[in-house]
Amino acid sequence: MRFASPLSLRYLTALTVLFVTGLFVTGCNRPSPAGGDGTQSAGPRQIYALGRLEPAQGVISISAIPGERLKQLDPDVVENELVPANGILGLLSSYDVGKTQLRALEKRAELSDLKGNHEIEIAKAQLAQAEAGLAQAEAKQTELELQDGKLKALEVASQLAAEEYALLVDLSQTDPELVTSHQLAKQANQMEMANQDYLIANQSYGSSKEAADKAVQAADANITVATMTLEQLAQGYDKQAIEQEIIIAQETLKRSVLLAPHVSAAALANVTEIECKQDCQPDKPETYGPYTVLKIFVRPGEFITRTPIVQLGDLSKMVCIAEVYEADVKEIVKGQAVTIRSAAFSGDFSDGKVDSQTGRRSGGIQGHVTRIGRIIASPGLANRNPLAPADRSVVEVRIEISDQAANRHAAERVGLGVTVEFGEKPKAEGEGRKEEE
Repeated sequence: MRFASPLSLRYLTALTVLFVTGLFVTGCNRPSPAGGDGTQSAGPRQIYALGRLEPAQGVISISAIPGERLKQLDPDVVENELVPANGILGLLSSYDVGKTQLRALEKRAELSDLKGNHEIEIAKAQLAQAEAGLAQAEAKQTELELQDGKLKALEVASQLAAEEYALLVDLSQTDPELVTSHQLAKQANQMEMANQDYLIANQSYGSSKEAADKAVQAADANITVATMTLEQLAQGYDKQAIEQEIIIAQETLKRSVLLAPHVSAAALANVTEIECKQDCQPDKPETYGPYTVLKIFVRPGEFITRTPIVQLGDLSKMVCIAEVYEADVKEIVKGQAVTIRSAAFSGDFSDGKVDSQTGRRSGGIQGHVTRIGRIIASPGLANRNPLAPADRSVVEVRIEISDQAANRHAAERVGLGVTVEFGEKPKAEGEGRKEEE
């Protein structure tokens, strides 16, 4: 069997003394009544909790995709200083590549616009040519309709020439001296010419008519194609596709710009004109935004990890987030007065003396409860008391600071761990009457 060493015994003895002392201090939380003999009365139990000071909107972490590299921060992004009013905090290394791609797409859009106008003019010329071809084909059809009448006339002329030749032949046989051989040969030639004219016109009419009809159909088809091409070019589908690519490239480029919460990415109109010049003049006071740079974690040239690049906070309104022990939450209501204390406070807010009559201490920052959480969880603040239970569960209680001077004092101590003293719980209506009765 192993026995404890003298050092271990002394350590256990010290822990026992601390535990008894803690019990004694805990039992002395109730103040003595004014003018009493020092005996404790059964008054309301004082509620204490640990808390932290933070902006009312919380601490905002500005991050980016891990693996990126920070190109540069705006020269006005300085710790403990307000951010620029335009909200631009800095640029990532992907900004230059994205800007080049965007400008290439914009140039492509310009060339597409010029090409589209040229193609539209060509389509208009093709449409005009198709319309001229249709007019020419329709004119040919009209000419063939007139040629149909001419063909009938040629047929009649051929018949008449044949009849005249037959008469001359009969006359020459009846009276050879009345019709000479020359007249007979001349009439035979005229009959042959009339017959040939009719045959040629009759044979070419069918093919010419078919060719003219097909020419009209082809001209109609050319007009339809030219019209459809012109309408398609007028819609500008290629241009619309490039414009969509430009929009996507712009939104992608905006992701390479670090923005403060008070500025939306949609407000970046000329995203390719953003420059963070190191030699530019500092912004004027009226051109600063509402957020203050609390901490810069990543410097230009460094790779981005899961750590935020910068942390911002709106210090115009500070609050205290208290972690109240789960069993004490029932003693807290909205509007309840609170005193926030810390050894880091100075001036009127530093801890003062204890009033012997009321048992109250002066100093501290005054506030009131505005919200009581509903989630019971493990504490996020470490209790430095070695006797504090390690497995305690707490509820977050939000406390607003009432005084502007106290708010400014708290704004200089973001994240400070404080001690929160809750005032007496306000009595519900009718509760006071019952106690009087």
